[in-house]
Amino acid sequence: MEKLSLKMTLRECLEKFPQLEDTLYRLIEECVYCEGFKDEPLEEVFKAHKLNPETALKELLKELEK
Repeated sequence: MEKLSLKMTLRECLEKFPQLEDTLYRLIEECVYCEGFKDEPLEEVFKAHKLNPETALKELLKELEK
């Protein structure tokens, strides 16, 4: 199974880890559905939303462990 990383695009993340949609929505709100962001790496998406990419990634990884 592929590992979640900040280099993964938002589209890949949602395709491979659909269970993260709610957490992503909480972090970046409606932008989770924005076509403009779908092909951007998660790192860039989080930075664009003034989030620390490492912190946001940890939150997603924690959600995957549930």
